[in-house]
Amino acid sequence: MYSTKTSQDGTVLSEMEWMSQALLRVDPTDTGELVEVTVFGQPGVKTRVKNILQSLAVWFRELLACLPAKKIKRLEEFLKASSPYPETIQHPV
Repeated sequence: MYSTKTSQDGTVLSEMEWMSQALLRVDPTDTGELVEVTVFGQPGVKTRVKNILQSLAVWFRELLACLPAKKIKRLEEFLKASSPYPETIQHPV
């Protein structure tokens, strides 16, 4: 079930935002690479939302760090599989 609530200023809040009693405001910074997140709500909810956002940021950084390594490994495997030459060269004795 999905429903929406409307705040006094006309902003539409999803059910999830309303149930958690937190409101997030996301603003880009001057650099364009970062965003500033402002959390409105009770102190306990604000702490929980902060922890969730920090965990997501760490997870995303780790994902980005391992993607190039995975792509290189996949490329190496592809090249080995499609190579017309055997992996080990045997010299006649």
